[in-house]
Amino acid sequence: MECITIALVILCASTASALKWTDCGSADATIQDVRVPGCEGSDVCTFKKGTVASVSVRFQSHVYTKTARVKMYGVIAGVPLPFPVDHPNACTSGVNCPIAVNAVNTYQGTFPVKTSYPSISLDVKWELVDDSGKLLTCALFPVTISS
Repeated sequence: MECITIALVILCASTASALKWTDCGSADATIQDVRVPGCEGSDVCTFKKGTVASVSVRFQSHVYTKTARVKMYGVIAGVPLPFPVDHPNACTSGVNCPIAVNAVNTYQGTFPVKTSYPSISLDVKWELVDDSGKLLTCALFPVTISS
């Protein structure tokens, strides 16, 4: 009985630490978790203007690729608007390149939440594409930008 209780506590603790996100069309990799510091276990992540947000995405690739690039979008009313990524080369952001089949990697990146951004609720769409531009993974998570 004690083993079951301990296992449930560990499971609940690990589940509570990840941000709630949805897969938005991952093709050649499986996302294992998405983490944004300060948003653990949240339904909606709040980004404060004038700060730097961090995102960490752990995934398992189903294909070999020499390199990978990150693309981000703010999705407002269903329309994806490109979001600038300072360092789009995933290979310099924690991903071991070349990416081998079945390899598990963790992308770790930061991006500024500019004071010029409107205070708005939107979805952030995070994509990882391979060296030919083909989609590997896609995660979508809700965000509120506030002052």
